[in-house]
Amino acid sequence: MKLILKTVLTASVALCATAAASADYQVKRTLEISSPATEAWNQIGDFCDIDDWHPGVNACSLKVVDGSLTRVLTTNDGAEIVHKRIAEEPGLSYTYKTVSSSMPIEKFTATVSIEPFDRPLIMWIARFSSEDPAMEQVIVDEMEAGIAAMNNMLNAQ
Repeated sequence: MKLILKTVLTASVALCATAAASADYQVKRTLEISSPATEAWNQIGDFCDIDDWHPGVNACSLKVVDGSLTRVLTTNDGAEIVHKRIAEEPGLSYTYKTVSSSMPIEKFTATVSIEPFDRPLIMWIARFSSEDPAMEQVIVDEMEAGIAAMNNMLNAQ
């Protein structure tokens, strides 16, 4: 009985240590725009439009993997990131998860959406886990660069 209790306690401590090492993060960025929501979404809303507006993405290609739309992003430094679209509301939003990336992140999911208010609002929300606390700032910087680029593109029309 003591051996079982000791094993359970050891496993519990190990689980707590593992959970403490990885933190959960949420990053949200928004952009209020003056152009009509439909026009804005036509510019940014396709799953592979990201290479048109994000300054860190050099190319995007689409493929279907196991029945799901997947995009392969090539960054400016040549790295590849693979995202799988897991949900979509045509004209309003899409949600994706990271399938592979060189960044030390886990369980990355994000949603890009537009709320068609009088002054439409673009939202980009990401959730992920990482053992490296610096990853939160990396994701913040990437999302802010993307939102700023969207703003510049939509204001140039």
